[in-house]
Amino acid sequence: MVKMSLELSVGDMIRIFGSAVVAVEEGSASILGATLTSGAIFTIPEFKSYVLKSLANSRILISLEKNARVEVAVPEEEPYNEWVEVADAIIGGCLKGCTTLILGPTDAGKSSFAALLANRSLSLGLKPAIIDADVGQADLGPPGFIGLAMPNSYVSWLRDLKPVMLRFIGSIEPSPLIGKIISSCTELKMKALESGADIIIVSSDGWIEGWSALEYKLDLARSIDATHIVVIGSDELAMFMARSIHGNVYRLPRPMVQALRSPEDRRRIRQDNYRRFLEGDIIEINLDDIAVQGACISGKPVSRSVEEFISELLGTTLLEVLEYPGGLCLYLNEEKSIQPQSLKELQKRVQGKEILTIVIEPEMRILAALRDINNYDCPALLLNVDLEKRKAVFQTKCRGPFKTVFFSRIKLTRDYREASRGRIVI
Repeated sequence: MVKMSLELSVGDMIRIFGSAVVAVEEGSASILGATLTSGAIFTIPEFKSYVLKSLANSRILISLEKNARVEVAVPEEEPYNEWVEVADAIIGGCLKGCTTLILGPTDAGKSSFAALLANRSLSLGLKPAIIDADVGQADLGPPGFIGLAMPNSYVSWLRDLKPVMLRFIGSIEPSPLIGKIISSCTELKMKALESGADIIIVSSDGWIEGWSALEYKLDLARSIDATHIVVIGSDELAMFMARSIHGNVYRLPRPMVQALRSPEDRRRIRQDNYRRFLEGDIIEINLDDIAVQGACISGKPVSRSVEEFISELLGTTLLEVLEYPGGLCLYLNEEKSIQPQSLKELQKRVQGKEILTIVIEPEMRILAALRDINNYDCPALLLNVDLEKRKAVFQTKCRGPFKTVFFSRIKLTRDYREASRGRIVI
């Protein structure tokens, strides 16, 4: 660890790349909208870079780890002052329960502005709520979830906050399940209002190009009744939103200098987030005692004669055949044992119904959620399932009792990387 002490005059600005710990020894400073006076400490995590602005003649002690560094922030290139001005304008025009939706491309600084707006709200005595609606790079929960947090102290990274409620989406891409994201955001906003929030801050994902993305963002803004929209890093999107809706639309530049995250860095962050939410106790659940969503196992078993007919036609032994409206789920040990031509023949015999083949492996490792009696979606990992006994084994930090299980289409490796996604896997 390297320590450095800096003497700063009023208005001086530096940019600090994490991991770093900042201590104000004398004077006062602002980081991410938080006002720090003598004795205050602020942590800047890895993969983040924040501007510190001296609010008075100050002495700042900075402890740097790994590849952390400090550089002078040029005011002409650094939008920090503009970010703070917009945050204060939003707060100044905010009636109780007002909602700000933050939009922009990937790595534009959406979650950083959400933290800044929350910190400015706290400085002014307001009670903020933050909804993290980015299912791919979720901070308040693991990927595939959206979360609500209500911070009562300054925020340096949304990941450090404890969610008061999580909602399971089941995809790390927004496009397949935009309706679920919108309805969950609306539900989390109502939870925030019930909890006394003065200002609600919604940080969205980076999917902003193409008509489907634009319609999704407009539908989200309407559904949560966004009173303010902040667009970071895209003048084109800002103009589109301003022409499309009634409301206050703010356009902000992204920082010209940022801590860059490679695709591998982003995968590692997701990997670490899966691990911190999913590593827990092993529990067994009787699937007949709980509602099941997102899986074929909520279907109805076919008769023994029908199962034998299908097995004979396909030339393989099936573990089970379940029927759902418009289709059949075929459970087997190895997918290669079924020839494509045999499946086509089966589809003719069942009058064009949808046919899904699902392989039951000794270790499933499917991302899931267990909703408890308080309506909290507990992150969970399906380890294995016994179709005959209708029992499933999960790994989770939560204890229950549970009333619903939700399954995703995401399989994880033992080190919590995404092995596959996109199809029903249970």
